[in-house]
Amino acid sequence: MANRLTGKVALITGAARGMGEADARIFAQEGARVIVADVLDTEGRRVAGEINRAQAGCAEYVHLDVTLASDWKNAVATAERSFGALHILVNNAGILSFAGVE
Repeated sequence: MANRLTGKVALITGAARGMGEADARIFAQEGARVIVADVLDTEGRRVAGEINRAQAGCAEYVHLDVTLASDWKNAVATAERSFGALHILVNNAGILSFAGVE
C-alpha cells in the first residue's frame, strides 16, 4: 500500500465486524495506528489482535457504546495515551432494527 495514513491515529467505531472491521484493517495497512472500538468485546479484541499480528503494535481495542459520553471520553483518552493523539474518527457504529413504521 501507499502508507497514506502514516503518523495518523484513527478511532473507528463499530470496528468489531463488517465495514468497521474492514476500515480498521485498511487504515492499519495504510500506516495508521487504530483504536478498534465496539460493544462486542470478544470480536473487537480479536480484530485488534489480528491487526497487531499483521502490523506490529498498531491497534488497540476499547469498549465503546456510542450512546454513552463516558465511553467516548475513555476511547479518546485511550487513543491519546496509547498513540499520543487522535486525528481521524470513523463513526461507523449503528443499530439495525427491523420494525414497521407505524
